[in-house]
Parts: sequence; structure tokens; C-alpha cells
Amino acid sequence: MLKTAQIIKDEFLQQNSFSEYDYNCPLHKTLGMMKAICKFYDGCQRVIVETQRSDAKLSMATIETLLSSPAHNKVLDEINRMKFMDPVMDKHQMQGNFDTLHNNLDMAFDKIAKNPGRK
Repeated sequence: MLKTAQIIKDEFLQQNSFSEYDYNCPLHKTLGMMKAICKFYDGCQRVIVETQRSDAKLSMATIETLLSSPAHNKVLDEINRMKFMDPVMDKHQMQGNFDTLHNNLDMAFDKIAKNPGRK
């Protein structure tokens, strides 16, 4: 999936050592980011495979549009902003933020899989 590769390149690997949020990345932030990326990839794969058997086939472009909509909590935007979490944030608070993102990803993909023709 090209979108997953783009997220890895732009949001996970690309760093700016002069920024307040990117000069350091603690392990719990790294793990939370990678888990979100993996959930995104797995969710996209699942939805594409599940909808291929129906009349409402979804493309990656449609999935990206749906995940950017308010109906799906704009989870794609959240993935794109996860690198901006302050590295000095309390570990438990950061893990809580990532847990929320991971749950929102699961719910968004479940919603898309159940109703592929709806936003």
C-alpha cells in the first residue's frame, strides 16, 4: 500500500532535530506510532478484501476520503499529526492518547467494513 509507505516516510521516519516535538522520540512514542501505522495498514487490507466480495467495492482513495471525514473522527488526520506529540509528555498520558487513536482506527475500519457504501 503506497499510502502506508507514505505515512512511514513522512510521519515516522522524517525528523527535524530543531523542532520541539521531533528532536527526541522516546520508545513509547515510537511504539505507539508504529502500532497506529500497522493498524492503518491492516484495516485497509481488511476493508479492501471484505468489500471485493460485495457490490460496494472500495478503493484506497475512497478509504482515505472516509478516514479523513468527521464521521470517522478524521483518524487519517490524527495519524498525520501523531508525530507532533511532545516527547516530554508523561508516558501514561501519551500511551492514553495512542490508545484512543488505536481504538478510533479500529472503530473507523469496523464502521467502513459494515457500511462500505456510506460515509
